[in-house]
Amino acid sequence: MNVLVAYESRGGHTRRAAEALGDAVRAKGSEVTVMALSDVTASDVAQCDALAIGTWVEGFLVVGVGPAKAALAGVARLPDLAGKPAVVFCTYGLNPRGTLATLHHALEAKGATVVAETASPRSHPDRGVAALAAHLGPSSSAT
Repeated sequence: MNVLVAYESRGGHTRRAAEALGDAVRAKGSEVTVMALSDVTASDVAQCDALAIGTWVEGFLVVGVGPAKAALAGVARLPDLAGKPAVVFCTYGLNPRGTLATLHHALEAKGATVVAETASPRSHPDRGVAALAAHLGPSSSAT
């Protein structure tokens, strides 16, 4: 199984979460590509069987909190996902608020079937990736 893990990162926390998720999925026997969401092409999407999309949480406490605008723009640029299984994740400073729901809905609007999501504090960006990895690759609900 080929899994694409794409992320939008500002301070490196979400990139570290994406790399940890990629390592966890690889350990299950899948081929994994980890890359910045801005670099994802239609060919990358066509070659994957499942995908994971991650973002940092933008906003200030309660004002404008949600996925990074660049992450939403990256999802909007993706081709139709034709029912591919997907997971979403984010890293946050104080509270992710509606970040996962917004990202979840954006991926569903592109045709993905979102099967799991997790939010991790910036202090522990790899928290929750093992649970996400369980939904990707061999022996998962995505196969």
